[in-house]
Amino acid sequence: MHFHFVINPAAGRGHAAPLGEAVVAALQAAGAEATSYVTQAAGDGAAHVRDLAPDACDRLIVIGGDGTLREVVNARAETPPWPVGIVPMGTANVVGRELRMPLDRQAPTIAASLLAGEPWSVDVMRLTRSDGTVEHAIANTGIGLDADVVHAVSRVRAGGPGGYLRWVGPIIETLSTFRFPVLRVTVDDHVTYAAGACIVQNARNYGGVFALSPTAALDSGSMDVMLIRSRTHRSLFGILFSALLRRVRKNHDVRIVAAQQVRFASSSTALVQADGDPAGTTDLRVELIPGGLTLLRAPA
Repeated sequence: MHFHFVINPAAGRGHAAPLGEAVVAALQAAGAEATSYVTQAAGDGAAHVRDLAPDACDRLIVIGGDGTLREVVNARAETPPWPVGIVPMGTANVVGRELRMPLDRQAPTIAASLLAGEPWSVDVMRLTRSDGTVEHAIANTGIGLDADVVHAVSRVRAGGPGGYLRWVGPIIETLSTFRFPVLRVTVDDHVTYAAGACIVQNARNYGGVFALSPTAALDSGSMDVMLIRSRTHRSLFGILFSALLRRVRKNHDVRIVAAQQVRFASSSTALVQADGDPAGTTDLRVELIPGGLTLLRAPA
């Protein structure tokens, strides 16, 4: 078994590369073949994966966060030909949690999970913008306040290291200045809803600590579309509290519907996030591709 790692050295506050070396060594000690590539800049991981031959490895493993994983998944015209795993080193680690990967950053534990991992066919979301640009997302897509927060945090992160405390100011400013767009959300070309914000869930977890829809799952064959009908900041905090208690469906400001396809239009340009990274603006179409991606899941 040949494991090839794509390592984002900025992940985990600079600890991703040393951990990657330790995991590679642990796999080699266990008799597996393991190689690695450390990215040099944003987009470098995608370029590396794009150039890999289909027989270059048996398992492609990302060491980084959900954003690095999304970059790798979007590297090729089609989704990667190998099962893709992740050693979670991000902030929320949504996909890593769904894949049952250990978060303790212990190389022997991680190597054992990868060796025992099983290919898992999951659904993937295809995002198409009005200009025809297409990309894929795995866990979630958001339009509205969460996307504005993601864009604000991304600008801070682009300025270099400094820790999570640097995010507090931009997040508070975004919360205080955000103005709700009027979203028109068309589900399966059938019903159109009005909303102030929307989150499309393909994974159960959101943000590492929240559970927005109990029926969302990477292999469910359907997306759960969470429509936030209220346009007040107070109601949003109430929804977050409901999410912490795993009772979002009981919040009267929220409606959750199942969908295979969702179209978003807005009265004014609204920002979009995908898997916790900036993903352009509206208008947007999100389609589910059942079984469109193979991930590597650790045993239960």
